[in-house]
Amino acid sequence: MTDSKPYQPKIVFLGLLCALVLLASCTSKPKEPKDVRRYPIEGKVIAVDQTKKEITLQHKDIPGYMAGMTMPFRIQDDWVFNVARPGDELHGTLAVSPDRAYITDVSINQNAATAAGSSTSKAHLPEVGEALPDFSFVDQNGRRVHLHQFRGRPLLLTFIYTRCPLPDFCIRMSNNFGQLARDLKQASPAVYGRLQLLSISIDPEYDKPAVLMRYGKTYAGDIDPKFEHWRFVSGTPAETRKAADFFGLSYIPENGQIVHSLRTVLVAPDGKIAAQYGGNEWTPGEVAAELKKL
Repeated sequence: MTDSKPYQPKIVFLGLLCALVLLASCTSKPKEPKDVRRYPIEGKVIAVDQTKKEITLQHKDIPGYMAGMTMPFRIQDDWVFNVARPGDELHGTLAVSPDRAYITDVSINQNAATAAGSSTSKAHLPEVGEALPDFSFVDQNGRRVHLHQFRGRPLLLTFIYTRCPLPDFCIRMSNNFGQLARDLKQASPAVYGRLQLLSISIDPEYDKPAVLMRYGKTYAGDIDPKFEHWRFVSGTPAETRKAADFFGLSYIPENGQIVHSLRTVLVAPDGKIAAQYGGNEWTPGEVAAELKKL
């Protein structure tokens, strides 16, 4: 019995040490993975998608990582979506790990013209089930087009402008519309027979009916040569802005081009929104599946 007493202080000390280690492990904050690489990034804001927490950025070269290009990035700081507008300059840090990439430490330099004239998704974000106002445009044949005239048929609409040079923006929207029409015409002619497609220009000063006719023939000529299912339209600047604001589309003219976001909307035969797609990741197959439900 007497031999065990000298070891009691050691037992108490070891117990306290274990308790302290456990307490420290419970209260310490998890550390960021060591394999995160960080790069300074800067560029022009092209589009703001608050629902996806993404900003499409036309960024400069990132030394040691990638060449400059236009692409969407996840943004970690929520406040950015209340401030950033297309045309603004964004500076931040691109954090890249094996399974994700995002921008943090953001600062925004707002373009004065952007602040005065831009339209962004903060103006209005339509909801599924919301009825469409009766916006009015002029099509490629110079005929007046009202949204309400499509009642009774499903309508898929998007926004483009004919001079858009980016393959993953307007060009992709028009290619997607063409692919959707082509697929449905072949595989589901009954669905195609009821479908109406509408490409709305956000460049009304340039995209007059004759321009829209040339553009329309490029994308719809072999599918819908008489434009019975797919119309290309523009309106007055005021009409265009009003429609864009309703659908949550942001755009601003700059240096001969238009900095803009993307918005595609599927409207049910009753004139209410059935589905909507922000950005350029939606596919013709995805929309075809929704159409077959209507």
